[in-house]
Amino acid sequence: MYIEDIGEIELIKKISNLAGVQNKDIIVPIGDDAAVVNIPSDYNTVLTTDILIEGVHFELTKISAYQLGRKSMLVNISDIAAMSAMPAYALISMGVMPKTEVEFIEEIYRGMLNVAKEYNFSIVGGDTALSPHSLIINVAMVGKVESNFATKRSDAKVGDKILVTGSLGASSAGLFLLSYKSAITDNNLISALLEPTPRLKEARIAKTCGAHAIEDVSDGLAGEIRHICDASKVGAAIYEKSLPIPETVEEVASIAKKAPKDFALYGGEDYEIVLTVSPEDAEEIIRCIESKTGTTVKLIGEVLEKEEGIYLLTKEGSKEPLLEGYEHFKKGCFNWK
Repeated sequence: MYIEDIGEIELIKKISNLAGVQNKDIIVPIGDDAAVVNIPSDYNTVLTTDILIEGVHFELTKISAYQLGRKSMLVNISDIAAMSAMPAYALISMGVMPKTEVEFIEEIYRGMLNVAKEYNFSIVGGDTALSPHSLIINVAMVGKVESNFATKRSDAKVGDKILVTGSLGASSAGLFLLSYKSAITDNNLISALLEPTPRLKEARIAKTCGAHAIEDVSDGLAGEIRHICDASKVGAAIYEKSLPIPETVEEVASIAKKAPKDFALYGGEDYEIVLTVSPEDAEEIIRCIESKTGTTVKLIGEVLEKEEGIYLLTKEGSKEPLLEGYEHFKKGCFNWK
Protein backbone atom coordinates (compact mmCIF):
# COMPACT_ATOMS: atom_id res chain seq x y z
CA MET A 1 0.00 0.00 0.00
CA TYR A 2 1.34 3.42 -0.99
CA ILE A 3 0.91 6.83 0.61
CA GLU A 4 -1.19 7.97 -2.36
CA ASP A 5 -3.64 5.13 -1.63
CA ILE A 6 -4.50 6.34 1.88
CA GLY A 7 -3.85 10.11 1.77
CA GLU A 8 -2.49 12.51 4.37
CA ILE A 9 -5.31 12.27 6.92
CA GLU A 10 -5.11 8.49 7.20
CA LEU A 11 -1.30 8.66 7.37
CA ILE A 12 -1.50 11.13 10.26
CA LYS A 13 -3.91 8.78 12.06
CA LYS A 14 -1.47 5.91 11.68
CA ILE A 15 1.39 8.07 13.00
CA SER A 16 -0.74 9.29 15.91
CA ASN A 17 -1.57 5.71 16.85
CA LEU A 18 2.12 4.81 16.82
CA ALA A 19 3.14 7.79 18.96
CA GLY A 20 0.26 7.91 21.45
CA VAL A 21 0.30 10.27 24.44
CA GLN A 22 3.70 9.69 25.97
CA ASN A 23 3.75 11.67 29.23
CA LYS A 24 1.60 13.75 31.59
CA ASP A 25 3.15 17.06 30.48
CA ILE A 26 1.54 16.76 27.02
CA ILE A 27 -1.69 18.73 27.30
CA VAL A 28 -2.71 18.48 23.62
CA PRO A 29 -1.00 15.65 21.69
CA ILE A 30 -0.66 14.81 17.98
CA GLY A 31 -3.89 15.30 16.01
CA ASP A 32 -4.83 18.92 16.71
CA ASP A 33 -3.68 22.10 14.91
CA ALA A 34 -0.77 22.38 17.33
CA ALA A 35 0.58 20.58 20.37
CA VAL A 36 0.37 22.06 23.84
CA VAL A 37 3.00 20.99 26.38
CA ASN A 38 4.26 21.98 29.78
CA ILE A 39 7.82 23.15 30.43
CA PRO A 40 8.78 23.48 34.14
CA SER A 41 9.20 27.13 35.14
CA ASP A 42 12.69 26.65 36.55
CA TYR A 43 14.06 25.53 33.16
CA ASN A 44 15.05 27.43 30.05
CA THR A 45 13.71 26.20 26.71
CA VAL A 46 16.20 25.04 24.07
CA LEU A 47 15.13 24.90 20.41
CA THR A 48 16.88 23.26 17.47
CA THR A 49 16.06 21.79 14.07
CA ASP A 50 17.80 19.60 11.49
CA ILE A 51 16.79 18.61 7.99
CA LEU A 52 17.80 15.38 6.23
CA ILE A 53 17.43 15.27 2.44
CA GLU A 54 17.66 12.15 0.32
CA GLY A 55 20.73 12.31 -1.91
CA VAL A 56 22.44 14.87 0.33
CA HIS A 57 22.33 13.36 3.81
CA PHE A 58 21.34 9.78 3.03
CA GLU A 59 20.70 7.23 0.28
CA LEU A 60 17.80 4.84 0.78
CA THR A 61 19.85 1.99 -0.72
CA LYS A 62 22.39 2.34 2.11
CA ILE A 63 20.31 3.00 5.21
CA SER A 64 17.21 1.23 6.51
CA ALA A 65 13.99 3.09 7.28
CA TYR A 66 14.43 2.28 10.99
CA GLN A 67 18.03 3.57 11.00
CA LEU A 68 16.94 6.71 9.15
CA GLY A 69 14.28 7.41 11.75
CA ARG A 70 16.80 6.94 14.54
CA LYS A 71 19.43 9.12 12.91
CA SER A 72 17.01 11.97 12.22
CA MET A 73 16.41 12.15 15.97
CA LEU A 74 19.96 11.50 17.12
CA VAL A 75 21.47 14.40 15.17
CA ASN A 76 19.05 16.79 16.87
CA ILE A 77 19.84 15.37 20.29
CA SER A 78 23.49 16.13 19.56
CA ASP A 79 22.61 19.82 19.19
CA ILE A 80 20.71 19.67 22.47
CA ALA A 81 23.74 18.03 24.09
CA ALA A 82 25.99 20.88 22.94
CA MET A 83 23.91 23.20 25.13
CA SER A 84 24.23 20.81 28.12
CA ALA A 85 20.46 20.42 27.88
CA MET A 86 18.02 17.48 27.73
CA PRO A 87 15.51 16.70 24.96
CA ALA A 88 11.85 17.13 25.89
CA TYR A 89 9.69 17.18 22.74
CA ALA A 90 10.01 16.75 18.98
CA LEU A 91 7.95 17.70 15.94
CA ILE A 92 8.44 15.78 12.70
CA SER A 93 7.83 17.13 9.20
CA MET A 94 8.23 14.96 6.11
CA GLY A 95 8.14 15.51 2.38
CA VAL A 96 7.11 12.15 0.94
CA MET A 97 6.74 10.85 -2.61
CA PRO A 98 3.26 9.43 -3.37
CA LYS A 99 4.62 6.00 -4.33
CA THR A 100 6.28 5.55 -0.92
CA GLU A 101 5.02 2.50 0.93
CA VAL A 102 3.05 3.20 4.11
CA GLU A 103 5.02 0.53 5.97
CA PHE A 104 8.26 2.33 5.11
CA ILE A 105 7.05 5.56 6.76
CA GLU A 106 5.79 3.61 9.76
CA GLU A 107 9.21 2.01 10.13
CA ILE A 108 10.86 5.45 10.10
CA TYR A 109 8.56 6.47 12.95
CA ARG A 110 9.34 3.31 14.86
CA GLY A 111 13.01 4.28 14.73
CA MET A 112 12.14 7.78 15.93
CA LEU A 113 9.97 6.47 18.75
CA ASN A 114 12.70 4.06 19.83
CA VAL A 115 15.07 7.02 20.27
CA ALA A 116 12.37 9.03 22.06
CA LYS A 117 11.92 6.20 24.53
CA GLU A 118 15.69 5.74 24.96
CA TYR A 119 16.28 9.44 25.66
CA ASN A 120 13.02 10.10 27.53
CA PHE A 121 11.26 12.66 25.33
CA SER A 122 8.01 12.74 23.34
CA ILE A 123 6.96 13.26 19.73
CA VAL A 124 4.06 15.73 19.85
CA GLY A 125 3.28 16.64 16.24
CA GLY A 126 4.52 17.64 12.83
CA ASP A 127 3.41 17.78 9.20
CA THR A 128 3.48 15.76 6.00
CA ALA A 129 3.54 17.05 2.44
CA LEU A 130 3.98 15.84 -1.12
CA SER A 131 7.59 15.79 -2.31
CA PRO A 132 7.82 14.97 -6.04
CA HIS A 133 11.42 13.74 -6.23
CA SER A 134 12.91 12.76 -2.87
CA LEU A 135 12.28 12.02 0.80
CA ILE A 136 12.79 14.96 3.17
CA ILE A 137 12.74 14.67 6.96
CA ASN A 138 12.86 17.69 9.23
CA VAL A 139 12.92 17.38 13.01
CA ALA A 140 12.32 20.33 15.31
CA MET A 141 13.31 19.51 18.86
CA VAL A 142 12.49 21.26 22.13
CA GLY A 143 14.90 20.77 24.99
CA LYS A 144 15.11 22.00 28.53
CA VAL A 145 18.04 23.11 30.61
CA GLU A 146 18.30 24.41 34.14
CA SER A 147 18.48 28.20 34.45
CA ASN A 148 22.05 29.50 33.95
CA PHE A 149 23.31 26.00 33.05
CA ALA A 150 23.37 26.17 29.24
CA THR A 151 26.76 26.12 27.51
CA LYS A 152 27.60 28.35 24.55
CA ARG A 153 30.32 28.32 21.92
CA SER A 154 31.15 31.90 22.90
CA ASP A 155 32.46 31.01 26.38
CA ALA A 156 35.97 29.78 25.51
CA LYS A 157 38.79 31.58 27.33
CA VAL A 158 42.43 32.16 26.42
CA GLY A 159 44.51 29.48 28.12
CA ASP A 160 41.72 26.87 28.07
CA LYS A 161 42.58 23.31 27.14
CA ILE A 162 40.58 21.79 24.27
CA LEU A 163 39.14 18.31 24.82
CA VAL A 164 37.18 15.98 22.54
CA THR A 165 35.18 12.86 23.36
CA GLY A 166 35.42 9.53 21.57
CA SER A 167 37.13 9.26 18.21
CA LEU A 168 37.19 11.32 15.02
CA GLY A 169 36.80 10.45 11.37
CA ALA A 170 34.80 7.24 11.78
CA SER A 171 31.61 8.55 10.20
CA SER A 172 33.26 9.98 7.09
CA ALA A 173 35.32 6.79 6.75
CA GLY A 174 32.08 4.81 6.94
CA LEU A 175 30.62 7.05 4.24
CA PHE A 176 33.61 6.30 2.03
CA LEU A 177 33.12 2.56 2.53
CA LEU A 178 29.44 2.81 1.58
CA SER A 179 29.98 5.14 -1.37
CA TYR A 180 32.94 3.54 -3.13
CA LYS A 181 34.09 0.03 -3.92
CA SER A 182 36.52 -0.89 -1.16
CA ALA A 183 38.63 -3.89 -0.23
CA ILE A 184 37.57 -3.60 3.42
CA THR A 185 34.27 -3.49 5.28
CA ASP A 186 34.08 -2.23 8.83
CA ASN A 187 30.71 -2.38 10.54
CA ASN A 188 31.85 -0.07 13.35
CA LEU A 189 32.67 2.70 10.88
CA ILE A 190 29.39 2.23 9.02
CA SER A 191 27.47 2.22 12.31
CA ALA A 192 29.18 5.48 13.27
CA LEU A 193 27.68 7.00 10.12
CA LEU A 194 24.22 5.44 10.23
CA GLU A 195 23.58 5.37 14.00
CA PRO A 196 25.66 8.03 15.78
CA THR A 197 25.75 8.38 19.56
CA PRO A 198 25.03 11.91 20.81
CA ARG A 199 27.11 12.79 23.87
CA LEU A 200 24.24 13.98 26.05
CA LYS A 201 25.49 12.66 29.41
CA GLU A 202 29.06 13.62 28.63
CA ALA A 203 28.14 17.25 27.97
CA ARG A 204 26.14 17.62 31.16
CA ILE A 205 28.95 16.07 33.20
CA ALA A 206 31.46 18.40 31.53
CA LYS A 207 29.33 21.45 32.35
CA THR A 208 28.88 20.33 35.95
CA CYS A 209 32.66 19.96 36.24
CA GLY A 210 33.37 23.44 34.88
CA ALA A 211 33.52 23.26 31.07
CA HIS A 212 33.38 26.63 29.33
CA ALA A 213 32.45 26.28 25.63
CA ILE A 214 30.91 23.11 24.17
CA GLU A 215 30.18 22.30 20.52
CA ASP A 216 28.97 19.11 18.88
CA VAL A 217 31.20 17.80 16.08
CA SER A 218 28.68 17.60 13.25
CA ASP A 219 30.53 19.52 10.50
CA GLY A 220 34.07 18.30 11.19
CA LEU A 221 36.37 19.22 14.06
CA ALA A 222 38.04 22.04 12.11
CA GLY A 223 34.71 23.76 11.49
CA GLU A 224 33.61 23.43 15.11
CA ILE A 225 36.91 24.84 16.39
CA ARG A 226 36.44 27.81 14.07
CA HIS A 227 32.87 28.29 15.33
CA ILE A 228 34.12 28.41 18.91
CA CYS A 229 37.00 30.73 18.07
CA ASP A 230 34.85 33.12 16.03
CA ALA A 231 32.17 33.30 18.73
CA SER A 232 34.67 33.65 21.59
CA LYS A 233 37.06 35.96 19.70
CA VAL A 234 40.05 33.72 20.35
CA GLY A 235 42.56 31.60 18.45
CA ALA A 236 43.42 27.92 18.85
CA ALA A 237 46.13 25.34 18.31
CA ILE A 238 45.13 21.72 17.63
CA TYR A 239 47.78 19.03 18.05
CA GLU A 240 47.77 16.57 15.16
CA LYS A 241 49.59 13.94 17.23
CA SER A 242 46.77 13.99 19.81
CA LEU A 243 43.81 13.57 17.44
CA PRO A 244 41.92 10.38 18.42
CA ILE A 245 41.86 8.69 15.01
CA PRO A 246 41.14 4.92 15.02
CA GLU A 247 43.45 2.61 13.09
CA THR A 248 40.53 1.59 10.88
CA VAL A 249 40.09 5.22 9.81
CA GLU A 250 43.77 5.35 8.93
CA GLU A 251 43.29 2.23 6.77
CA VAL A 252 40.37 3.82 4.93
CA ALA A 253 42.31 7.05 4.49
CA SER A 254 45.08 5.07 2.84
CA ILE A 255 42.61 3.48 0.40
CA ALA A 256 41.03 6.89 -0.27
CA LYS A 257 44.49 8.40 -0.78
CA LYS A 258 43.79 11.01 1.88
CA ALA A 259 45.60 11.90 5.09
CA PRO A 260 43.85 10.46 8.20
CA LYS A 261 43.67 13.99 9.61
CA ASP A 262 41.43 14.98 6.67
CA PHE A 263 38.78 12.53 7.85
CA ALA A 264 39.12 13.73 11.46
CA LEU A 265 39.19 17.46 10.75
CA TYR A 266 36.93 17.87 7.73
CA GLY A 267 34.77 14.75 7.39
CA GLY A 268 31.91 15.65 9.72
CA GLU A 269 29.03 13.74 11.33
CA ASP A 270 31.08 12.33 14.20
CA TYR A 271 28.64 13.83 16.74
CA GLU A 272 31.25 13.88 19.47
CA ILE A 273 31.57 17.00 21.61
CA VAL A 274 34.55 19.32 21.66
CA LEU A 275 34.90 21.51 24.73
CA THR A 276 37.18 24.03 26.35
CA VAL A 277 38.08 24.06 30.03
CA SER A 278 40.54 25.82 32.29
CA PRO A 279 43.88 23.96 32.65
CA GLU A 280 43.29 23.20 36.32
CA ASP A 281 39.94 21.48 35.56
CA ALA A 282 40.97 19.49 32.48
CA GLU A 283 42.13 16.31 34.22
CA GLU A 284 39.08 16.26 36.50
CA ILE A 285 36.67 16.57 33.56
CA ILE A 286 38.45 13.76 31.71
CA ARG A 287 38.28 11.57 34.82
CA CYS A 288 34.61 12.33 35.50
CA ILE A 289 33.40 11.70 31.95
CA GLU A 290 35.42 8.53 31.50
CA SER A 291 34.49 7.05 34.88
CA LYS A 292 30.77 7.88 34.65
CA THR A 293 30.10 7.10 30.97
CA GLY A 294 32.97 4.96 29.69
CA THR A 295 33.53 7.46 26.88
CA THR A 296 37.17 8.33 26.28
CA VAL A 297 38.24 11.97 26.35
CA LYS A 298 41.42 13.34 24.78
CA LEU A 299 43.24 16.64 25.24
CA ILE A 300 43.85 17.86 21.68
CA GLY A 301 44.81 21.51 21.90
CA GLU A 302 44.60 24.88 23.61
CA VAL A 303 42.87 28.22 23.23
CA LEU A 304 45.14 31.11 22.19
CA GLU A 305 44.94 34.84 21.77
CA LYS A 306 42.99 35.74 18.64
CA GLU A 307 46.09 37.25 17.01
CA GLU A 308 47.84 33.87 17.06
CA GLY A 309 45.32 32.43 14.64
CA ILE A 310 43.65 29.02 14.32
CA TYR A 311 46.01 26.28 13.25
CA LEU A 312 47.00 22.63 13.37
CA LEU A 313 50.36 21.90 14.95
CA THR A 314 51.50 19.04 12.72
CA LYS A 315 53.44 15.99 13.85
CA GLU A 316 56.51 17.59 12.27
CA GLY A 317 56.07 20.73 14.37
CA SER A 318 54.89 23.10 11.65
CA LYS A 319 51.78 25.28 11.81
CA GLU A 320 49.09 24.48 9.25
CA PRO A 321 46.03 26.76 9.03
CA LEU A 322 42.79 25.01 9.92
CA LEU A 323 40.41 25.25 7.00
CA GLU A 324 36.64 25.38 7.21
CA GLY A 325 34.77 22.17 8.02
CA TYR A 326 31.80 20.76 6.11
CA GLU A 327 29.59 23.47 4.66
CA HIS A 328 26.57 23.00 2.44
CA PHE A 329 26.82 24.49 -1.07
CA LYS A 330 30.64 24.31 -1.08
CA LYS A 331 32.49 22.06 -3.48
CA GLY A 332 34.77 19.32 -2.18
CA CYS A 333 32.86 18.50 1.01
CA PHE A 334 32.21 14.92 2.06
CA ASN A 335 28.64 13.89 1.16
CA TRP A 336 26.61 10.98 -0.18
CA LYS A 337 27.24 11.85 -3.81
